[in-house]
Amino acid sequence: MNIGAILTPDREQRLEKDRLEAVQRMMKEQKIDHLLLTGFDHIRYALNYRTQVVGEGYDWFAAVLDGQGTATVFLPWIDEPGIEFTASGTEIALKPLTSWAPAATHPHFWIETVSQSLTGARRVGVDLLDLALVEGLRAKFPSVDFVSVTEALYELRKIKSHDEVLLLEASSQLNASAARHALANAKAGMTDFDLLSLAMQFMQCKGAEHLSHSLCNHERASGSWFAAGSTLQEGDAFFFDIGCYGPGGYASDIARSGFIGEPRPEVAAAWKGLLTAYEVAQELARPGRTASEIQQGVNDCLKKLNLPITPYGVGHGVGLRICELPTIHRADRMDEDVRLVEGEVIALEPETTVWVGSKRIVLKIEDNFVIESDGCRLLSQPTLMV
Repeated sequence: MNIGAILTPDREQRLEKDRLEAVQRMMKEQKIDHLLLTGFDHIRYALNYRTQVVGEGYDWFAAVLDGQGTATVFLPWIDEPGIEFTASGTEIALKPLTSWAPAATHPHFWIETVSQSLTGARRVGVDLLDLALVEGLRAKFPSVDFVSVTEALYELRKIKSHDEVLLLEASSQLNASAARHALANAKAGMTDFDLLSLAMQFMQCKGAEHLSHSLCNHERASGSWFAAGSTLQEGDAFFFDIGCYGPGGYASDIARSGFIGEPRPEVAAAWKGLLTAYEVAQELARPGRTASEIQQGVNDCLKKLNLPITPYGVGHGVGLRICELPTIHRADRMDEDVRLVEGEVIALEPETTVWVGSKRIVLKIEDNFVIESDGCRLLSQPTLMV
């Protein structure tokens, strides 16, 4: 079954309408008459328009939306202007940009092209724009106020609708099924590249829009998560962290630890301890709890078990980006120690380390959850046939 089937025409039209209305409400509250967006996720949210998701391509495209719903998307892969229609029939004008280059390397062309859709603007909300482009726009439109709406858009997207949760669940189930497939087929003699290819091929074959990341740690330090051709041997432990964008562009981010044969006793004990801390995280992940309470609860549990703490945030929001609000970290490393709210979708990802002789073994687990009135519900339950 291709997971894209869950994005029915009715659901896509409803989703598009709800998100556009939310964006337009935000514009009125911020007294903004135009939005100028370059973030792939913000463009998808506001206009239901899919651009390429490429690590280096965050500024390959742009979109302008005015308060009346007139929309233009600027793209590097067209040669002549055109028109496209969204699922609900909204007309989007398409205009060409310079191909395959950072926007700030062609600032004059970019500014002249995009500014054509800002005629009559008084206050423009922007996101993720290079300073040279912002300064160029301000010089061209000295009477226009250009303001950041990046934080406002991420805040707007924190609480997910019923349709969004369904799409996030579909992506999470796909991701978890791919992980189960990889774990079931892991064996001695494989490299970390081989292991990741099992998971990523599975997701691609089952209809993922895009594969976001594929990381594998085998006997390296925390943060050294990139596959390096390391060969798995009997008794070895490893973890991988993988993700995808599924139907509608909604993401999933999970991690799994695995063992080739029986793990060594000290590794098995550390794994058991990590799972205990993971249960603490899930118990704390409920409406009204602060982000730092979850962080502290996980690390206090690991300390009591004489295990190293998770050296980074133990969770984050998931939506049209792999990582978005809310942030789950220490109170002193966030601008605001927010309380969880029903309808948020989060990833929980505790990690710990154990030494086996001179070898450092990093263990990790991660799943996606939706916050509901009585706690959190697991979304990344593997259900697809493997």
